[in-house]
Amino acid sequence: VIMVAISTNRRRNATAGILSQRRLVCILSAVIATTMALYTFYVGSMINKHQLSQLVLQSPASEVESAGDPPVVIAHAISLIKCGKKSSVTGFIDAAAVLRHSIHKNSVHYNNNASPSSSAANKKKPSSRYSYQMYAIVHTSCEEHAKSLERLGYKILVKDHPVKKEDIKGEWLRNHIEGENCCGSAEFIKLYAYHLTDHPIVVHWDMDVAVLQPMDDLYDAMLYPATHPRGKAARGKIERQHSELEWPETVNAFFTRDITSAKPWEKITAVQGGFLVARPDKQAHPRGKAARGQ
Repeated sequence: VIMVAISTNRRRNATAGILSQRRLVCILSAVIATTMALYTFYVGSMINKHQLSQLVLQSPASEVESAGDPPVVIAHAISLIKCGKKSSVTGFIDAAAVLRHSIHKNSVHYNNNASPSSSAANKKKPSSRYSYQMYAIVHTSCEEHAKSLERLGYKILVKDHPVKKEDIKGEWLRNHIEGENCCGSAEFIKLYAYHLTDHPIVVHWDMDVAVLQPMDDLYDAMLYPATHPRGKAARGKIERQHSELEWPETVNAFFTRDITSAKPWEKITAVQGGFLVARPDKQAHPRGKAARGQ
């Protein structure tokens, strides 16, 4: 009888332990599910709050109103060029969201000093005087993804090749363009950024980047002459590859060179297509630039 009693107690203890473990697993699963749901809700609400149509509502009123005039709106554009393989578009929504958020945090619409969670170092970060508008230049082969970018606050421009391979006048470029690393002649849709003439400046980005500091110095150098205090100060801060050269009277673009793709380095280097700050101008027609092999 005693042995049976001991055996029964062991079974009860073992059963109770199993039930406790199951309850613990259920509780942890519920906590994880709730946390994920709350995080999804938070991210969704943040995206909705940052819709471009509502930017004025979330702008620090004191910053905008004290300037007298509304802030200058800079166009920020990306290009979605090739979508034939699922692997080529994996994660592009995340990248587009991160880029947009980083641009927002470095615009007039973000008041870092007003955030109680901001560190002392972040509060010393310079603020921007410029607003922004996001654009996505989407190749016709990627049009199915346009809605996803639109939900993130991008204005959509669906475009086809501005020029076909056979129309390129430069022989070397015509023979090699489709063998380039990324997108061949389809990449010329980036030139449609020049058509965003509702804005004084357009910045074209690759999507795999994030903005860490305001770029007001570049904008000031383009919008203010060298005799203006802001124009003069901006020119004094910007680091150039050839600082010994005089500044042009009017700055129409800033770009970086794709030095690592040239052999020997720096002898012949092209413009890096992932970052371009330009003055929109419809006379700089994409078809004309591409056809000349520029």
